[in-house]
Amino acid sequence: MADAIRANAKSMSEMMSGAMMGSSHTATLPEKLALREKMMTAHLEALRRLKTAVDPLYAALSDEQKKTADELLEGPMGMGMMM
Repeated sequence: MADAIRANAKSMSEMMSGAMMGSSHTATLPEKLALREKMMTAHLEALRRLKTAVDPLYAALSDEQKKTADELLEGPMGMGMMM
């Protein structure tokens, strides 16, 4: 799971720096939409990688550990903000 998180962070960082470098205030509407689509696709791929890593770990947790994990991801910095 840690590998998936690190890979996602690196991918998102590269995507954001590339978007910042390549974007300009003169970009056309189709260019802006294409960039947004690319970023959303990258987010979806990152979420799928994370889910693939989390599913087997979560299945191995006790009910109490699952409850704790669920509560941790509901906070202000958790996944709840993304959903």
